[in-house]
Amino acid sequence: MLVRDMLAEPLGLRLRGEATAALERPVARICVTDMPDPTPFVTPGALVCTGLVWRRDADDSDRYVGLLARAGAVAVAAGVSLHGHVPPDVIAACARYGLPLLEVPERVPFSRMIEYLAGRSADMRLRRAKSGMARQRRLLSAVADGRDIAALIDEFARDCGISVWLLTATGMPVAGTEPLSDDRIDALVASAATASRLPAPLPGGGLVWPVGGRFGDRLSVWYLVIRGATDEQDPDELGADLAAIAELYRMRHLELLRLTWERDRSPVDTASGPMVAVAFDPVAKSEQWPDGGPGRDALRAIVHDVLPGARTEVDADGRIIAWVRGTEQNIAAQLRRRLLRLAPALREVRLRVGVSACRSGESATGTAASAVAAASVAADDPVDVRVADVDSAVGLFTTIPDQLQRRFADRVLGPLVDYDERTGAELLQTLEVFLGCAGSWRQAADRMHLHLNTVRYRIGRVEELTGRDLGRLDDRLDLYLAVRARSRPGALPPDVAVR
Repeated sequence: MLVRDMLAEPLGLRLRGEATAALERPVARICVTDMPDPTPFVTPGALVCTGLVWRRDADDSDRYVGLLARAGAVAVAAGVSLHGHVPPDVIAACARYGLPLLEVPERVPFSRMIEYLAGRSADMRLRRAKSGMARQRRLLSAVADGRDIAALIDEFARDCGISVWLLTATGMPVAGTEPLSDDRIDALVASAATASRLPAPLPGGGLVWPVGGRFGDRLSVWYLVIRGATDEQDPDELGADLAAIAELYRMRHLELLRLTWERDRSPVDTASGPMVAVAFDPVAKSEQWPDGGPGRDALRAIVHDVLPGARTEVDADGRIIAWVRGTEQNIAAQLRRRLLRLAPALREVRLRVGVSACRSGESATGTAASAVAAASVAADDPVDVRVADVDSAVGLFTTIPDQLQRRFADRVLGPLVDYDERTGAELLQTLEVFLGCAGSWRQAADRMHLHLNTVRYRIGRVEELTGRDLGRLDDRLDLYLAVRARSRPGALPPDVAVR
């Protein structure tokens, strides 16, 4: 029952002040108190009835109504027997704290309001019970008939006049009453994955229920989102009923996945066209990801979730290798968005992912090794996706772990860094610009607004301090890779080139 419903009933209550969205709050119970401190007697969701005995002046009104608001009251019902009316300062205080104020006529005792709410609540519970049993029978009948979950949810939502979505832990839509944008999915999954407990309210309205997932596990869980349910429909029961049915479909989905894993034991055929290999390497405490345990199965199911149609296998080191068609850059972008939604649920687990290049004629073994190498140099972020590039010296350099790249950079560029710190000569910056201009003295001088001879002098000092000759290709490559590793490990600066 909503606060607004109290005005529509034959109690003769009158709204004092403006009608606001607060009238849509559900009334859980009625509390009657005129104690100077009402806090011990008020619980969240209560409609507080008061005869205003505590009120002597406007300061009392502000203090008292503030206490009610902080205690979680949804509205105030004020009797007029003592003052003959509701004082303006009480009306103003309720408006200030966002509490609807209902004026109770002298002929209506508070006990009658309590009896009325109790009767209405009993009627509502009876209707909910009957509706819930009928709903459960319809849902179970639909499952027995083999109805598709998408069709079932669509019909269920239409009958109840609500919006429903069923999402996986990575935000992949299983079913829903309307399409969701990627940004909206990001927000929904983030709210669900970070909630201290489920079901939980969602920003902007609605509730999310867990579907499956043991002991708070948010990696294998699905999320059921319901919006638009009325208080009379009992959103808690409605969501619980539908979540139970959705769990049957989730378990069936996992069983079908396990059957495909048995089929995927045969060798991968790359002769029919180039394929991209994706290596998934979880790094965590060994007990969290035992070989062949439920954690590994959960991760393998996630791989199929984020890469629909992929074929998967587990290599000798426990990594999951997925095979899929497409371009490596598109696949990497898709993985980053979807897997990052899992980050809050990973806890102490780091998920390192490597994506191979899409090359014709390359063996399955070579393609998989390329993906594994890319995964091995991923950073310590909860989720990091790296794309392999072994077509150049730079690409090969990216397969070296970041720590070794930084050590190489320190050994090659250390003398420059020390010299710049002592003198402010900006030798390292000059080297970066010089390489970015493909070794052109004039372009480097123009870009840095320096005289040509100044650039020549600085580059000469770079060669002296590093022991490298920038006229030699191998020495220039050493300096280029060192600059790259020092500036942005794992990525190629766009303004640096070697010719």
